[in-house]
Amino acid sequence: MADIATTRAGRDIIWHDADLLPRMEPDLFDPDWLDRTGRLTGTSTGRNTAWFLHHQGRDMVLRHYWRGGMVGRVIKDRYWREPVENTRAMREFTLLAWMQDQGLPVPRPVAARMRPGLFFYRADLLMERIPDSRPLADVLAQGALPVADWMRIGAVIARLHASGVDHTDLNCRNILLDAQGQIWLIDFDKCMRRPQGPWAQANLDRLERSLLKEKTKVPDLHWTDPDFGALLEGYRATAGLVGGGGAVT
Repeated sequence: MADIATTRAGRDIIWHDADLLPRMEPDLFDPDWLDRTGRLTGTSTGRNTAWFLHHQGRDMVLRHYWRGGMVGRVIKDRYWREPVENTRAMREFTLLAWMQDQGLPVPRPVAARMRPGLFFYRADLLMERIPDSRPLADVLAQGALPVADWMRIGAVIARLHASGVDHTDLNCRNILLDAQGQIWLIDFDKCMRRPQGPWAQANLDRLERSLLKEKTKVPDLHWTDPDFGALLEGYRATAGLVGGGGAVT
C-alpha cells in the first residue's frame, strides 16, 4: 500500500505518494514552470491537453480536470466545493492507488491537487507515464491485431470488472498497448467501485460503440466484428476463472 502524504501550498491541498515524492513540489502542477525548468517533454493532442514531464528519473503525465458538455462551455474547469476526499482528483487518485494494490494494469498515481475557491474548486492529477504505449485506436489505424491480443484485452477488462471497478468511459482510446504488448487501462475520472451488476455489460457496449465510431472516422481501421467476438471470448474465459464480471452476454 502506498504511503500517502498531504501537503498544503497556500490554499491548495495536495495528496502525493511519499514513496515517489518524499518532498512534494507544488510547481509540478504548473506547465509553465515545467517548461522553464526543462522538465516538460511534450503535450498530448487530444480534446484536452495533457502535459508530459520528466522529474527525478520518472516520466509522468499531468492532467487538468475540464468540464464537458454544455456546462463546460461556461464553467470550463470549476466544480462545486465538496469535502476534499470527494473531489475529482482525489477520488481518481484513491481509485488508481487501490487498483495498483490489486495488481491491475493502470498508471501509478503520483499526486493529486485540489485548488479551492469560495464556492468552486479546480483539480489536477499527476501520474506515472506508461512508456512506449499507444491507444488501441492508433494501433488499429496501423494494422490488425491478432486474435490472441483481442482475447488478452478482454481478459484485462474481466479482471477489472471482477475487482468491482466500473469504467464509465471505457473506449478504444482508454486502452493502451505498450512495446512489450502489455495491455493497460487509463482515464478513471468519474469511475468507481461497485457491486457486480449490468454496468459491466454497459462498459463493453460503450467500448464497442467507440470502435464503431472510430471506424466511421478511419474507414481503414483494422477492426471487424469477429475481433470483438475474440475480446468477449477472452473476457468470458477470464471471468469464469476469477469470478464476477457481471452479466455479460
